[in-house]
Order: sequence, then C-alpha cells, then structure tokens
Amino acid sequence: MRILWVNPVANVAKLLLILTIGSILVAVVAQGFEWRNHWEEIEARGYLTAAVRESEGIYWPEGQEITGFEHDLIIELEQHLGLPIRVFAVRDMNDLYRALEVGAVDMALPGISHGDELPFPTSLPYTETETGLAYTNEPSPDAEPSASEPDQAADELIERIGILDPISHQNMIQSLLKTSSNQSAVYEHGRISAELFTLVDMGELEQALVDERDYQLQQRVFPTLKYKQLTETPRPISILFQPNDDTSLRQRVDTTLQVFRDSELLTQMVDRYFGEALEFDYVDNLTFEKHLNARLPQYEDMFRSYAGQYDMDWRLLAAVAYQESHWRADARSPTGVRGLMMITLNTAAEVGITNRLDPEQSTRAGTQYLTSLKSRIPARITEPDRTWFALASYNVGMGHLEDARKITELLGDDPDKWIDVRQHLPKLALKDYYPWTRHGYARGAEPVVYVANIRRFYDKLKKVYPEEGEVVETDGLEALPEATVPVFPGQ
Repeated sequence: MRILWVNPVANVAKLLLILTIGSILVAVVAQGFEWRNHWEEIEARGYLTAAVRESEGIYWPEGQEITGFEHDLIIELEQHLGLPIRVFAVRDMNDLYRALEVGAVDMALPGISHGDELPFPTSLPYTETETGLAYTNEPSPDAEPSASEPDQAADELIERIGILDPISHQNMIQSLLKTSSNQSAVYEHGRISAELFTLVDMGELEQALVDERDYQLQQRVFPTLKYKQLTETPRPISILFQPNDDTSLRQRVDTTLQVFRDSELLTQMVDRYFGEALEFDYVDNLTFEKHLNARLPQYEDMFRSYAGQYDMDWRLLAAVAYQESHWRADARSPTGVRGLMMITLNTAAEVGITNRLDPEQSTRAGTQYLTSLKSRIPARITEPDRTWFALASYNVGMGHLEDARKITELLGDDPDKWIDVRQHLPKLALKDYYPWTRHGYARGAEPVVYVANIRRFYDKLKKVYPEEGEVVETDGLEALPEATVPVFPGQ
C-alpha cells in the first residue's frame, strides 16, 4: 500500500497565507464600498452616462447639430457638474427604462410627464406640462353596430389610442380604458411623437395620448389636429435615476436644477422652445391681414427687386417669406435657422452671405436657393407642380422629396404630380417606410402644410396686388391629404 505523506506545517502556512490575502481583499473591497458612493464612482470614471428620448424638440439631429430642450439641459448640466455627459439617444422608451434599470446609464431624460407610477427615483421637476389626447374628430362615446350594418365586425368600432410611453402614462391609460368599452391602447416600440401625430392625421389611429408640450412642438406641422386636456393640473417632467441610487448623484443634480430655477435659466429655455410655437399661427387670416398692412410695405420693393432678378413672381417670394418668418427680419428658430427667409448656416455658406439677420442678404439667399432647387426638379415636370416641388424641397430638402416621389411611384401614383406626391409625403415619418428610403426619417406632413400655406398666402397677395389681365383662381387643393398605410401588421 502506498502512503501519501503530507507536511502539516506547510499546509498551515498555505492556509494562513490564503486567509491573509482573503482578509486583505475583503478589507479593500469593504473599504471601497464604504467610501466610494455613486457620485464618487462617476468622478473616478471621469464622465456621466445618460439615456435620452430621441424626438424633435427633445433631442434631435438637425443637419450637423443636435437640438432640443433636453439637449440644451444636458449641456448646462455638464458645465455646472464639471463632468462630460455621454448621451445614448433612444426612440424606444422600453430601451430607455431598461438601460436605467440595469445600471447601463447613470440617469435618463425621457422628456415625458409622470405621476407616482414610475419605479425610479426622480429629480426636482425641470419643467411641467399637461397630458391629453390629440385627435382629428371628437372622441366618440360607446357605440353599437347599426341595424343597417349587422355584419360589421366589433373590432371595427374600437377607437385606437396611440401610446407614446406605457410607463410614465400608465395610470392615465388605465383610467382612459375604464371610461369606455370601445377603446384600446396601441403601443408599438420605437414610434416617436411625430409618428403618432402622423397616424392620427392619416386616420390610422383615432387618438394619441401625449403631453401637451409634444403637441405644441408638432402643432405647426399638423394644424388640423385638436387637443383635449385630460389632467387638471400640470404633471412634472424630471430626470430619472437608477432604482438603487444612493442619492449622491441625485442630490448633485437637484442642487444644480435649483440653481437653474433661481437664475430663470429654465424659464428662458421653455420660452425658447415653446414660446414661439404658441405665438405663431400660420393659417390665421386675421393675423395675415394685419401683417399685410403693417409689415409688408417695408419689404415690398426688396421682394420685387430680387424676384425680378431671378424671374420669379414677387408675390410668391413674399408668401414664402411670410410662411417662414411672418415677415420678421430678426426671426430665430431653436433649430438654428435665422432671418426673414429663415436661412440655415449651410445655405448661407452655399450662397455666400455673412449675415442671415440682414433682410437684403436673407432675401437674396432665399431667392437664389429656391431658384436653384427649382432648376434641379426633373425637366419633364411642368408648372405649377414644378414650383410646388421646389417649395417642398425648400422646407424638407430635395433628398426627402425624392424619397417621397419614389414611394409615390412604388404605390402606383404619379411621382411628377404634386397632388399625388403630397399624399405620400407624410409616410416619411413612419418607420414602416423611412428605414427603406435613402435619406431616412423626415417630418413628411410639414412640407404638405408648408406648401398649402404658401399657396394660400400667394392667392391672397395676388388678390391684393393683381397684375393686368390676371385671373386669380384657386384649385381647392390646400387641405391635407387623405391616405392609408399598413401600420400595425398582424394586429
């Protein structure tokens, strides 16, 4: 029999060494957890991480820049906290909440109002808003199939309410569904507010449950949509933190937000992004008549001069300028466009102007750019469609217009007729379509409204300033198009 001899002294020494090393590691780890809270971990790391909802007016790419209320807030937080913030922009709210829950980000800015239902700690509110329903037709009470339509399927009577956020708006959704038996909530991952408004506008959804500030941001694009407030008082919009947050980060953020409140920085930011949305009314006839007498006379000669240089009707040029700025030379947009013709930095560089707020330079740039766009429209497209296409390009860009023309052709309509293309332009905002286009997402409903408004203003100007022998007629095509699209496959 073979005997294995073991040295007991050596074993004890090894055991003591292991225990000593283990004790040191435990002490180091314990000491680390004891003195390094969340904020100190962030400082040691050298940066903060934040998830933010990607949506227009919140955090959104405009050309080479990012714009939006929450974007500006993040920039201010960076400066006051003294640390860079790495931003992860998401369109699916589930992704935002999941990233926060598992600790993939330090905080999140969904930019959506909330109640007490959130499973996350929240900061001091940095703004607030009401919540309600956006719709085209007044929400109807419970309905039963009529005697004349006995075979009508029950689900055809269901009013579909599009949902932007199933977490922050959870209690409101449940309250809505309790009040009516013919309503259903529809949530599809990754649809942004502009998509919901597009679907409501096109009749694919009857209503959308959204915050009023989302509605205000999109009101100019969807002037036919109405809004019904559901909350009696505004709901807070806050920054969210990890469920196990030890309050060290939250306290820092709250202190900073309080500084922003006291300095009225937050008030200024709200006015920048929402003040103009409430002030402007692009289809108000009385407003137009007032500005026609008070503002147009100082620019009439200039419009006539530049329109003459580029072989354009000066009244059309004036109509474009009114749609862009209400004939205000100092007009500014949160997205970075400026001046009477609301010129972008890229366009200013392209046409060689240095001061976008100078009326002469702005008008020259706008006229030159619009003429350039018109020259790029395929030669086979005749007037007046050629002009309407150029105007749509001035608003949404030539690339997006071409995407809409391709969709129009694929769906069997005429890509060379504005009346057909305008029916399909809104689909550029739907993820059923824009992932397959060359230039991606665009607020496709905006150029439809944009061109319709300019045509309306142009017709009014032609009546006020008629040319000899001119007969002013309207073709009644100003209304938004009716269209249907496959929206929720399998539902």
